[in-house]
Amino acid sequence: MNPNVNLMMNMLNLEIKPKEGLGNILFGEIPENLSKIMGEPESVEDVRTDDDLKTTILSFPDKGITVFLEGLIEPIVSNFDVDNKEATLFGVKIFDKTEAEARKLMEDNGYGNFEEDEEEWGERRLSCEDALMDFYFVKGKLQAVNWGVYIKDDGTIDSDV
Repeated sequence: MNPNVNLMMNMLNLEIKPKEGLGNILFGEIPENLSKIMGEPESVEDVRTDDDLKTTILSFPDKGITVFLEGLIEPIVSNFDVDNKEATLFGVKIFDKTEAEARKLMEDNGYGNFEEDEEEWGERRLSCEDALMDFYFVKGKLQAVNWGVYIKDDGTIDSDV
């Protein structure tokens, strides 16, 4: 592995923070500041939705992180998807937890309102609606955590949700 990647991984905080961000990368961060922390993504994909909202997906597979930027004018960090086994949630390595343990961890930290679903591609999704967070499991093993915030049309975080 490239020594610069090792250095960046040591600087990268993998603490999952519901409705806040990932480590020191907060929701609402601008791309320029994100690149100072994360470096350059391996791939960039732009997606447009029916309402003309532009989403940019930045993939950092060597870090086990995907970052989503949204906004009509100036894109900001709106969502993360992490499959890095070193990631923590409330100070606990979340990828060591079962579905029941992940649910209890969320409940113990003031979150509830869960929904469960079997995805077409075979994963089991546990959603914690009030944290805007999804946990994806395959055969009882956590594969990924996805969480974010809602972005208003003006490119700011919708804190009313």
